[in-house]
Amino acid sequence: MKKSRKFLILCAAAVAALLAGCGKLDDVDRTTVYVDPENGVVQEAIVEEYTDEDTYSENELEAFVQEDAAAYNEEAGADSVTVSGVKVSGDEVRILLRYADSSAYAGYHLTDFFAGTLAEAQEAGYDFSGTLLDPEGEATAASDLLSGHPDYHVVIFEEPVQILTDSPVLYVSSNVVIRSETTAEVTEDNVNQEVGVVTSEKAYVIYE
Repeated sequence: MKKSRKFLILCAAAVAALLAGCGKLDDVDRTTVYVDPENGVVQEAIVEEYTDEDTYSENELEAFVQEDAAAYNEEAGADSVTVSGVKVSGDEVRILLRYADSSAYAGYHLTDFFAGTLAEAQEAGYDFSGTLLDPEGEATAASDLLSGHPDYHVVIFEEPVQILTDSPVLYVSSNVVIRSETTAEVTEDNVNQEVGVVTSEKAYVIYE
């Protein structure tokens, strides 16, 4: 069974992060990923419930996450993953992680994750043969969008996370629901229940 690093961290305790420098992720109430379109840096806030059954203290959890990131950086290169902070507050745990780029995120979580333009996604081999939905639910051929707007940005992922964008979400794949002008996430019925940490198929979120 495929298990991402996020799954392993959640099994070790409950997780997530806040703190200075998290900016756009300060107020999210669920696990959220943001990709800076200017430099490709990926930020992730993992937000989970902390219950009486969780025995890890904040310091112990932070030490675990720091050690895990350090172990990955030894393999992938220094600063591929940075832990910005860990905070346990009441019944919630937060961890903020920063990744050098989408490849670092994918490698750390053992998942498929891409962030770039539509043209770059096609060059990387991602599928644009289906249809995409706009905020009103109107369908558009992905191939038409690719040919007409190759410079649009896209995040392609397979984890049940929320994606936060810099500009309004324009199109999503059918397994994604738009939550607000700049947030979208995989619908619950499209999560692979046997694994719990991956979607049944890749999800697309497109913005300008």
